[in-house]
Amino acid sequence: MSIGPDIKDVLREVGVSYTILRDAGNITGEYIFTKSNAQVTKPFIREFFLEGFISYDTDVAVGDIIQMNTSSKNYMVMNKTPELLEDIVYRYSVVLYLCNVIADILRPSDLEATADNRWLSGINWSYIARQTNCLITTPLYGHELSIDDQIGALGIEVYEMYAPSSLGIQALDRVRISSIEYYQVETVKSRRYEAVDVFELGEDTRGSITTTTTTTTTTTA
Repeated sequence: MSIGPDIKDVLREVGVSYTILRDAGNITGEYIFTKSNAQVTKPFIREFFLEGFISYDTDVAVGDIIQMNTSSKNYMVMNKTPELLEDIVYRYSVVLYLCNVIADILRPSDLEATADNRWLSGINWSYIARQTNCLITTPLYGHELSIDDQIGALGIEVYEMYAPSSLGIQALDRVRISSIEYYQVETVKSRRYEAVDVFELGEDTRGSITTTTTTTTTTTA
């Protein structure tokens, strides 16, 4: 007989309740037990990394965003590994990354002239995702370009973003955190994690929609 139901009962007693955030409807009623990592002295691990285990019959999938009900902090599920006893899953170990921004994802497209003597120039932006939870941080590994590297007289600031693969984010998309903070997706790294993509972000200097007529010019953000 599996010990999975017994561990599930223990999680109800000593674990932390969380909600799985889904567009189709949130899922509640599950619990997680978290623990410290052996590399807790590393700044990224201390700030963003969390690991633990959840029940054998969980609805959690890699790439999900879960919200801790007590702290209201949101985490991205980076890894979900079954733990087996006599070939039966009795619980799952998970790795979570803290989501530190809520962003809109927009995709550019060219504008065309209209039939009423109005000419459009600039870039039209359409939403790919609204108010999505993700993690933006400086690159974690030595082989990546680090923050504030100098190339000639040009200062380059590079960030990495972690987001669910299901969003379908592509190179050249815009990541907008606020009206004054937004980035361009430079590179998509789709094979580092299951169901989670890593994106290299850079400065986004592209403009907004500009509408021009014979007498006036207006700009729309």
